Amino acid sequence: MTVQISTQIDEFTKQRFDGVCESMGISPANALRLFIVNVVDHNTIPFSEEPSEKPSLPFGRGCMKGKMWMADDFDAPMEDFREYME
Repeated sequence: MTVQISTQIDEFTKQRFDGVCESMGISPANALRLFIVNVVDHNTIPFSEEPSEKPSLPFGRGCMKGKMWMADDFDAPMEDFREYME
């Protein structure tokens, strides 16, 4: 038998959590399920309860805007592969 657990968090944290889960290829529900099983198996919370001092960044589309660049000739043919392109 399964039961449903419900909690409330702010929208910004939920969006960031969803982004982290997506980047790891896991659903938010499965991530929470793994957390709960880990707590029960080890009889402890697997991290410090003190807030992180790292600045939190929003995850998702556009979060790296302005932090990366692409060379102007990025999609130009490479000499090493010219024979395969003819």
